[in-house]
This record gives sequence, C-alpha cells and structure tokens, in this order.
Amino acid sequence: MSLTPKTCFFTGHRFIGFDETAEIKSRLHEELLNAVNAGYTRFITGGAVGFDTLAAEQVISLREDYDIRLVLYLPCINHSRNWRENDKIRFERIFSLADEVFYVTKEPYRSGCMKKRNSAMVEVSDLCIAFLKNMRSGTAQTVKMADDKGIYIVNIADIIDL
Repeated sequence: MSLTPKTCFFTGHRFIGFDETAEIKSRLHEELLNAVNAGYTRFITGGAVGFDTLAAEQVISLREDYDIRLVLYLPCINHSRNWRENDKIRFERIFSLADEVFYVTKEPYRSGCMKKRNSAMVEVSDLCIAFLKNMRSGTAQTVKMADDKGIYIVNIADIIDL
C-alpha cells in the first residue's frame, strides 16, 4: 500500500456563465465522487475565481461524508487583491476551511506566478479535473502540462452539453 495520497487537481476558466453554473456544479460533483471512489483523498485548487472556487466548495461539502483534504496552491500572497468583494468573501471562507495552504511564492503578484502555480499543481498530482472550453488560455496550458506528464484528465466541458 502506498503512503503517498492519490492527488487530484482542478483547473478551469475564471469566467463561467450564470446559465452554465448549475450543470457544471452537478457534473463536478459526479467527477469528485468518482475520484473519491477511486481512492483520491487530496484535492488541490489554485484559489482562483470561477471553476477553482466551485471545485473548492464542492470538496468542502463532500468532507462531511468522506475523509478528503482540500489543499490550496496559491500563486502569491496577494492574488485576490483586485477581486470583487463577493469573490473575496467566498475565497476567505474557502481559505479558512482549507486543510493545507501552499504559497508558490510568498511575494506579491508578479508576472509568471500563475504559471508557476499551475506547474506546481501538475507536479504533485495524479488526476486533473478541468473545465476547458477556450484552447487559448492558462487553463489550456495547464491541461497540456498535465497531458505531457501523463496525468489522466477529465474535462467537464467535453462531457456536458453547453
């Protein structure tokens, strides 16, 4: 038996249409349950708005019934500084409920820190649950990194009809 926990990370777009949210959340819930049933216990999110927030909230809700951990991989110390107030409140709740918080850099935002965060998540993961619709995005770059590493990828956007 391996002592290293099976780790899944999330990557997805920051902007999700209001009309897409319910279906994305439903499918995300199903994919999380699939991962838990496959033995995944550690779930990493990059702490961004949009898909990362939805994923973190789903992991938090499933912790009531499953022995799983939420890990935040944050790109820098002030990454939420320019967010809307509602998004900051949601992030602070997630931050307070996370089991672990890892800062890729403990410096303020600078160019490249998001890519560095994405690379760090890929390096420690065995599974990627993504919401990828735009192939010219940071999400697309992260999914490509995961694919290059041989990580199994579940793209919710390919599964649901949006």
